[in-house]
Amino acid sequence: MKLFNQFRLPTVKESTSQSRRKFLQRMAQAGVLLPLASSMLGQKVLAQGGSAQRVLFLYYPNGVVPYNWLPQQGAGAISGSQELSFGLGPLAPWHNRMIVLQNLTLDIGAGAGAHYNDMRGILTGNNQISRESASIDHLIAEQLGSEGVLSLGVRTGSRSDIMISKPRGYDSETRPIPNNDPADAAQKLAVGIQGGGSDSNGEKQAYYEAVLNDFDSLANATLDAARRDKLTLHENALKRLRDLASNQVGQCTFNTNVMSDPYYASSSQLTPTEWQMFPHLARAQVDNIVGAFSCGLHRVATLQLSKGDENGNLVNYSYDECWQMAQDAINQGIQSTSESGPLGATTRWYNEFASHSASHRPGDVPHTAQVRWYHSLLAYTLQQLENKGLLDDTLVVMFSEVGDGSKHGGAAGAVTLAGGAGGALQMGRIINCGDGINNGQRIFGTHQLFGDVARYLGVNSLPESHWSGGVV
Repeated sequence: MKLFNQFRLPTVKESTSQSRRKFLQRMAQAGVLLPLASSMLGQKVLAQGGSAQRVLFLYYPNGVVPYNWLPQQGAGAISGSQELSFGLGPLAPWHNRMIVLQNLTLDIGAGAGAHYNDMRGILTGNNQISRESASIDHLIAEQLGSEGVLSLGVRTGSRSDIMISKPRGYDSETRPIPNNDPADAAQKLAVGIQGGGSDSNGEKQAYYEAVLNDFDSLANATLDAARRDKLTLHENALKRLRDLASNQVGQCTFNTNVMSDPYYASSSQLTPTEWQMFPHLARAQVDNIVGAFSCGLHRVATLQLSKGDENGNLVNYSYDECWQMAQDAINQGIQSTSESGPLGATTRWYNEFASHSASHRPGDVPHTAQVRWYHSLLAYTLQQLENKGLLDDTLVVMFSEVGDGSKHGGAAGAVTLAGGAGGALQMGRIINCGDGINNGQRIFGTHQLFGDVARYLGVNSLPESHWSGGVV
C-alpha cells in the first residue's frame, strides 16, 4: 500500500465521492494506474502494451446464408452502430470492437466441402494433420506457458474424429472430446484457484468499487478522444485490481451450482424441454471461459458449439430465443437472396431446425435465425469480457467450418474477429477477403488470419509455414 499512500488514499470509512474522484484524477493524470496494475497482477493478468493476452476460438456449425450475413456496407471502416445485416445484427453495439472478414477462404486441406473434413481442418489448416502436430489453439498455448487450452463444448456429440481442436500426440481420429458439462467444467476450474485474500483485501475491493462508481461522472467531462481512450484503459485496470482484491483471488470463485447437461452424448431424440437447455448451456460455458481468463488459469480457450452436418437431434433451433429471431426475420420480410421472396414460415420443432438440413434450404427461415442467435452469443461473450475488464486485450475469433451453408465449400467464410490486442489492432472495420465463390478469387484465408492471431499474442514462430499472417 506504500504506492497508494503517496496519493493520500483515504480509508473506505473516510472516503467520499469528492475525495475518491480527486484520488482517481491524481492517479490517472500521473499515468500510474496501469503501471500499478501491472506490478500487482503480472503479465498473465494485465496486458503488455500492444499485444493480446488471451484468445477464444468460438465455433458454430453449418455456415451462414450469405445474403443475410454479409454487411450491407462495403469494405472499410464500419460507419456506425446500425445493424450491418440480419445475421450480424446483435453485434451492433460492438461495431468498434470487431473486424468482419467477409468471404474469408476457410483453409482446411483436401476434401473441402465435406463437413467432417472441414471440422478436422478448420483449426489445423490441414484435415490430414499428423499425430505429431496440433491445431492452432494448441500451437499458441504451447508457447504462452503451461496452462494449455481450455477446451469446452456444447452438445458436440461423442464422435472424436470431428472435434475441431487437436493436441499433439493424438491421431485425428482419436481427438479428445471437449468438456460438454458446464457444472463439471466449473468444478474442475475451481480446483485451480489457490490461496485466498487477506483481511485487507476486502478493504481494497470496497475502495476499488467506490472509485469505479465515479467513472461515469468523470467520463462525462469534456475530454478529447485520446484521453477518453486512456480513461477506459485505467478503468479496466481498476476492474482487474478489484477482482484480484476479492476474498478468493479476485472474483475467481466459480459457481459450481450451474446447469449440468446429462444429454450431451445422448443417442436418442431429445424433447423440446431438453432442447431448450442449449442457449443456457452455451452461456454457462462462456462464463466458465471468461472466469478462467480472469483468474489467469488459461490464456487460450476453444468453445465448440454442436457440430457440422446432422447433430443427432442434440440441438433443435426452435428454443425460445431462436424461435423469436425466426419470427423477427419473417416480420421484417428477410429474403435469402436478392431475387427470392421473403423467408417462409415453418412449423416449430420440426427436425430441419437441427441446422444441417435447414442450411440447405436458405429460402426457409430456420438457418437465418440460427446464424443471428450465434452472433448474439458472441455479443454476450464480449459483454462478459468487458465486465471483467478483459476485452481490450482478448481476441475472440468466431467461425464455422463452411461458408455458404447451402453450397458447402470454404470460399464464403463468415468470420468475425472481436475484442482487442492492447491497442495494437485497428478494430471497427470490414475486410473483403475474396469473391465468395468456390474456386473463385481468393485474397485471404484462415491460414493467414490465424497466423495473425498468433502474432498478436506474441507467438511469432509456428511449426507450419502456412500460418503466414497478413490479413489484419
